[in-house]
Amino acid sequence: ANFETVYFERRRRLSRAAICALLEPDDSRWMASVRYKTHEILDEFSWALPAHVNTFSGKDPMHIDPFAGETANLMAHIVDLFEPLLSDDLVANIKWRLRSQFYENYLNRHDDFFWMLSSGNWNALCHQGVVGPALTLEADPRLVARILGYMKRYLAIFLTGYGADGGCSEGPAYWQQGFGWFCALNQQLETRTRGRLSLIENDPKINQMAHYGSRVSLPNFHFVNFSDSLRSGSLNPALLTYLADRLGDDSLRPHALLHYRYLREHGLNFAAQRSDLFYLSRIFLNCPAAIPETIDVQYEDVYFKDLGVLIAHGRDADENFWDFAAKTGHNNEQHNHNDCGSYILNINGLPMIIEIGAPEYTKDYFRERRYEYLAARTLGHSLPIVNGCEQAPGLHYAAKVLAADVDPETVHFCADLTRCYPTAAECNEVVRDFHWDKARGILTVKDYYELNREESFDSSIITDRDVNLAPHQAVIAGEGFSLIVKPLSNTVFAGAEDHEYRDHNGVPRKIRRIIMRPQKIDEGHSISYEISIGA
Repeated sequence: ANFETVYFERRRRLSRAAICALLEPDDSRWMASVRYKTHEILDEFSWALPAHVNTFSGKDPMHIDPFAGETANLMAHIVDLFEPLLSDDLVANIKWRLRSQFYENYLNRHDDFFWMLSSGNWNALCHQGVVGPALTLEADPRLVARILGYMKRYLAIFLTGYGADGGCSEGPAYWQQGFGWFCALNQQLETRTRGRLSLIENDPKINQMAHYGSRVSLPNFHFVNFSDSLRSGSLNPALLTYLADRLGDDSLRPHALLHYRYLREHGLNFAAQRSDLFYLSRIFLNCPAAIPETIDVQYEDVYFKDLGVLIAHGRDADENFWDFAAKTGHNNEQHNHNDCGSYILNINGLPMIIEIGAPEYTKDYFRERRYEYLAARTLGHSLPIVNGCEQAPGLHYAAKVLAADVDPETVHFCADLTRCYPTAAECNEVVRDFHWDKARGILTVKDYYELNREESFDSSIITDRDVNLAPHQAVIAGEGFSLIVKPLSNTVFAGAEDHEYRDHNGVPRKIRRIIMRPQKIDEGHSISYEISIGA
């Protein structure tokens, strides 16, 4: 962690100095700073993070990970922008390092890099880190052509990680990483080839992928944050602007404006890893001349059929605005949680029933102990636990959508969760059914079960708000309103538990788990509850 702090800060400082040199070209101090900081990074033996390098020293100049690729991209940008102001030796050393450790390394050792065959974000990130600098600087057309030949073969695998619906199981932050760098690479490719080659031209799947970020965005800068996704924040407005311009799709433009306004009001986060020259230059180049105070952002109802995620919005008769999202899928997704059937509910831009999303990232979290962490295990989600068993990880543990109907008045989403639970749960059937009457402002959740062993069936609601639990209702405190949870037939409250975890920044947090169970487990074979808004 200490190494990474210095590693990223060194790159951020170079990026900031470069931006200042562009904004104030008559101040020679900035260019002197750019030269010095470029030398610092060029003198580093290895650009990959030690955590990604399988050597005792943690150093390998021939290892290509996303951060080595980002550094290569940064170096290429420095040369592209400032070559006449840099020494010939510095430029030659940068170009040599890029050619030997990235272009030729990529061509000669492509079988050694796991990300070449991955459908995850590393594929797009690393390809951009290799191919992008080559498109920017490399003068040998034969070398560039060979690189593009491999890129065409292997980058296509990245796209298989998305369904035809354009959904990303990793959430919006990873979408704007992977797909965002994919789009950056496309822009470089189209620029170098004067539009003769393109990664996105006339591709309907790319068009769907382009809308994912806006579709999973919720009011008040919250996200639909299933799996390891952040709960709130800003999308990259330059990416949204590029997509709106390149695809000729004006529906994306209000979202771009909204997130530019977010940056205007909150400022640029210069501590973020992506506050580099590539990011900052595109933020400035795509920035609109003016940002209106009123931006008409439309939040559309959408069902990602391949992803198994339904998102819907509505306004009740009392003018409360609801955001509802639920997921199915399977338990071997990218950045997976054992969470098939889980859901979130925001009211008036305030998260009320939540997903923890991305917790603190540790080594154990990405190894065999992952499902001991609250964020990834079923216990940390608004889901049933059957005969003491949580859902199990793996592709086999999958849900089946039985109904997904969305219209302006109602939402009906129903899924068979039986296969999500291990054999020890001894369940013949577990089915979850959501019904939301938008105008009345009533969400009904019902869980059906058939068990070989009728020992226990607990369902829960996860919130980080204050909870007042009474025999016949639970009151979740909002701001100016309350969310009322009423158990229905054969359903009783079994208490509320506090659970602690560390959020993505390592800050200790707490959630409350409201537990419901059947009054008589062998009667009715279902539990259900109703959610509405009270004063």
